[in-house]
Amino acid sequence: MTTDLQRLIADEAEYAELHRDDPVPAGAHATRPNQAKSVMFSLRLNPDELAAVQGLALERGVPASALVRGWIVRHIEAERNAPTDTAAVVERLEADVRTLRKLVAP
Repeated sequence: MTTDLQRLIADEAEYAELHRDDPVPAGAHATRPNQAKSVMFSLRLNPDELAAVQGLALERGVPASALVRGWIVRHIEAERNAPTDTAAVVERLEADVRTLRKLVAP
């Protein structure tokens, strides 16, 4: 048995499908929250890479594009914050090694 809400959703979906090619009413405008802020970027992946991305996205319950976008954004931020001189890089590596030693120490 369907609920009133399920019936309403089904009715709206049917109406939308029947009228999908109707012209947009005068004065109405479609909005996309990030339309002005974002730009499409495409890349090529081999089938195994794509399957891996899609599998990870499925495990996390997010769209594959959102998962990859997050990776890119985090990597950009890491690059921006990366040390730029040799001494700073060595200091960072030494700190990471100390952390690793603490994690694997008996």
